[in-house]
Amino acid sequence: MRALVMAVALLATAVSPVAAQSYGPAPDAATTREILSLREAAWRAWFSKDTAAFMRVVPDELIALGWDGGPWSDRAQTIGQMREFAAGGSTLVTLEFPRNVLQQYGDAIILYTSFRLVLKGTNGAMQETTGRGTEIFVRRKGRWVHTGWHLDAVGS
Repeated sequence: MRALVMAVALLATAVSPVAAQSYGPAPDAATTREILSLREAAWRAWFSKDTAAFMRVVPDELIALGWDGGPWSDRAQTIGQMREFAAGGSTLVTLEFPRNVLQQYGDAIILYTSFRLVLKGTNGAMQETTGRGTEIFVRRKGRWVHTGWHLDAVGS
């Protein structure tokens, strides 16, 4: 009988949908709001070329892997990419994060996310990009900073 119960339990685990599974240690609601707000601030600062705001939330040791398959970037290089984007004249129209899963391990949080953004080019054309990301946050001296990300585009 015990073997039958274990077999049924294993089978139930094997066929349960991913959405029903626990993703591990999640931060509390207040921390989740803080992390999502910080992430939003970093993205919006990048797209609006707000270097001061970007530097407040992204530390010197940033490691950034963008969705275009280019080289890994540190904070200075990422700020350079931000300036290049701004010089191109495109503007952010829409920024959404439809799915977010957070895991907290002490003073570190990993955010798995999906994103959708729409840019308006200088000619008025709209360009949509959707993708996924893994973003890392670390708590230092009582505040969270955004230390890295890896993004990939999954279609437009």
